[in-house]
Order: sequence, then structure tokens, then C-alpha cells
Amino acid sequence: MFIDVFSSLIVVPRFLSSIAPSSHHHHHHHHPTGNGIITNSGDPDQKPFPLPPDNNGIHLAIGPQCGTLFGNTADINAGIDGGTFETIVSFGDSYTDGGKDDGSPLDPPVLVPPSPLAGGRSTNGLTWVELVAADANATIMDYAQSGACIDLSLWPSNPRKVDFLGQMATFLGQHNNLNPNTTLYSIFFGINDYLASLIDGDHLPQAAQVLLDQIEILASPPTNARNFMVLDVYGRGTTAPSGEAFKQSIFTGLSRFHEDGVQVGDASGAVKLNVSYINFANIWNGVLGSSPGFEAFGYTSTDSCTQCTADLGCTTIGMCDDPDHYFYWIPGHPSKETMRIMADYVQEVWKQCSV
Repeated sequence: MFIDVFSSLIVVPRFLSSIAPSSHHHHHHHHPTGNGIITNSGDPDQKPFPLPPDNNGIHLAIGPQCGTLFGNTADINAGIDGGTFETIVSFGDSYTDGGKDDGSPLDPPVLVPPSPLAGGRSTNGLTWVELVAADANATIMDYAQSGACIDLSLWPSNPRKVDFLGQMATFLGQHNNLNPNTTLYSIFFGINDYLASLIDGDHLPQAAQVLLDQIEILASPPTNARNFMVLDVYGRGTTAPSGEAFKQSIFTGLSRFHEDGVQVGDASGAVKLNVSYINFANIWNGVLGSSPGFEAFGYTSTDSCTQCTADLGCTTIGMCDDPDHYFYWIPGHPSKETMRIMADYVQEVWKQCSV
């Protein structure tokens, strides 16, 4: 079913959506490199699936570009302590889609050719958010959906009829009782909104406002969320004034939520939120541009290892010989090694960009 839905998008050059990477490099026993998957079906809690500790030589060759609250869009950490989280609730598109969109435990990232989806992910391993969760020793609750935008009502051309609002409805409908102090809410949209804006017109200002509105809803009863991370790579190596304005309005909104707070329920006074903004454009620009360029990160290619065709959809048939050193796995979608450095980048922002 999933691959069908996915394939049907492929004939449109706009199938690109977002995935969530997950892997980690904690101490774990030696196991074969490659996909070396360890499963533990006996444990109801989602435990990390280890990846090779050396990430096949792929590493960050750039650092965060830290900024200040209310300044220009930049990497920032205003109150997030990565060591305190027991749960990460994740909203997003194919970059963050773990193969299930109801927050339940994810399947191991096993590839069964010719499908290029590892356990339903739009990548060949763990998504970046699973890796962030593994690094934090936290449980991941993933609601992200391949092809999702922020609000479908703004984007009639969006190929898949999935959005942040629908993910919110799923999450809120579960009445999860999560501790606000130990739960991080991760929000990663923009790729599909930007693609749709090229067809439907620039409704990105409205999309940014809808995203900020959802943070206010999550911060209010009954969820009472207090910790938020917003990530962006809308243009994947290209920039546009509309996309930059989209990022800036979200960044300024997050600054306001931290400094001035949000009005929640009947509470007297505003509640200040812990927020982090992760500007993944720095990775894409570093890899796809000349400074420092893809080789500095350990890649041999900025291409995708697998291809999507009108006949076959996305497939491993005809894939590259060296997937471990390609930037993308499916066209426009990070490889598992890229997912790992995305997770590393989150850690670096949390460590370096405190305000």
C-alpha cells in the first residue's frame, strides 16, 4: 500500500517529501557495518536500532551558524536540554516519516528490494529524528507523513492529501498523557509547502502562521507542551525570497514564544516556551555548494543512489554500487549517512547555540 501510494507520486517530479533519520553512535557491541540491524521485539518500548559507529566516513564538515533571538534566522537553542527528554513527538514529511504515522513503535529499518523504503522510511536506514531520540535515550513517537505540507487548504497542488493539521488531529485524538518537562515536540515542514508555492502561489506567510498556531495549541491544555524544536531545509540547496521570509517569520515567532511567552487557556500571564531552531540549509549549502563541498563531508556523490521512473516508481533496481557515500538515497531524500549527520547537527546546535 505504502509503496503504491509513493509510486503514484513519482511520475510527478514533485513527489519529494520529508523523512526522519534515526541512528546513533553510542557505545554498542561490534556488529557488521552496512545495515547491521539489531532488533529486539521483546521490548514494548522503542529502543534504538544501532548503525555503524563510524557512519562510513561521512561527517559534518560545517558547524552551526548560531544567532540571537529576534535576529536573522539562524541556529538557536533557547532552553532545550537534550539530556532531559524521555519522549520525542515528531511531526513532518518524508524526511521524518518512520513508516508509521500514529506514534507507535517503528519497524526496524530493513530494506526489502526492490522497495527503497527501509521499514517504510524514505531512506535506507534510520531517520534523523530516530537518531536524535537514540542519542537522547528517548522514545520516539512519530506522526510524520511522506508528502505532508503544513496546511492542505493553502496548497491544492500538494500530491498527497496529508498535512501537519492532520498529524495534530491524530496526536490530540490519542489523549496521550506526556510529561511536558521530559517531552520534546519536533516540527519539520517546508519542503512540500515550498514546492506547492511554485504552482499555487506564495501562501508561505499563511503556512508559517499555521505552524506557529499549532505550537500554541500544543502549549495549551491538555497537552501543555513546553519544549519545541523547529527544523527547516525548504529549498534543499536553493534559496528563494519567499522561503527565506517563511523561515524568518517562524524564527521570530519562536523568539516571541520564548521571550514573551504564549497565552494558554485561562492561565494568568503567559507561559514561556523552550525553543530550538535548526537551519539544515547549512548542511545542504555546504554539501551542494563549493564551500566546503561534498568531498569535505566524505561523500563521493551528491546524486541519489536509487532512481524513480514512470514505469517502476522508486526502486532499488539499477541502484549505485556505493550507497554509503551518496548524499541522497531516493532522489531528493537523505541517505542514512546524511540522516546521521543531520542528527549530529541537532546536537551541535544544542551544545553551541545556547542563548
